[in-house]
Amino acid sequence: MTTTPIGRQRPPRLLELLDPPIHHALDRIPIQAGQRVLDIGAGTGQLTTRLARLVGPSGNVTAVDRDTSYLAPTGIIDVYQRALDADELPGEPGSFDVAVARWMHGALPDPNAVIRQIIDWLRPGGWLILADVPFTPAQVFQPRPDYATWTSDPCSQDADLIQHLMTMIYGFLTGTGRPTWPLDVTRPLVAAGLNPVCAHRSVETWTGGGPGCQILADTAEHLRPRLVQPELSHNDLDRFVNLMADPTVLLSSYERRTVHARKPATPQHPATPATPSVQA
Repeated sequence: MTTTPIGRQRPPRLLELLDPPIHHALDRIPIQAGQRVLDIGAGTGQLTTRLARLVGPSGNVTAVDRDTSYLAPTGIIDVYQRALDADELPGEPGSFDVAVARWMHGALPDPNAVIRQIIDWLRPGGWLILADVPFTPAQVFQPRPDYATWTSDPCSQDADLIQHLMTMIYGFLTGTGRPTWPLDVTRPLVAAGLNPVCAHRSVETWTGGGPGCQILADTAEHLRPRLVQPELSHNDLDRFVNLMADPTVLLSSYERRTVHARKPATPQHPATPATPSVQA
């Protein structure tokens, strides 16, 4: 088993936001004992563990991430360190029954080329799940009214601070402020002949003190040395962390997107690019 040294520290827990929608997508596709699964962007390994349970001791999960310090190989799980924007995936064409791909850290110079490779690595009839976090400006529904702190319009300033920090955090995590996959990600899947192609998007309302806001606070602390700038002080960052713990604060989460699609069981000619027919 070969690896490509990368070395990049992972912000704590934020990728966990992607796991629930992927679990829902996994519930929609048939994963059977003995199958081979490619898990790209395996992160801390929670999803990898579920995939290993699904394929059982006769199956295999190939877990891939640029930071593999959270992953451990087992009799079912193989671990490969790869940079998705530079390295070829482990395995070979037509060798996997299922591929799950999510990748938040750093932009991909050619995401469509990565998608094409993943499709090539699937066997005929194999299933693909793509997941990422497209950027959507945060909506703050109920910022904390603290007139002792702000001299004018405190709610507006709190809301602006939350929106500004959520935008900055997203930019640092994605590298360029763009999602991993193209905004029209269904188009290349349909053009490649995959059918069905089902896209799902979700946005939650998070409450201060809840799991989502706690993840934001933890990530802000993790990124503190990079977030503090002339226009954003340590006091501002402390304020944001306090707001994320305040139960009177309500805000919208980052959008989460998943797409699951099936490769044709028999080879097909590539479809002429057209407006995709997407199942919701």
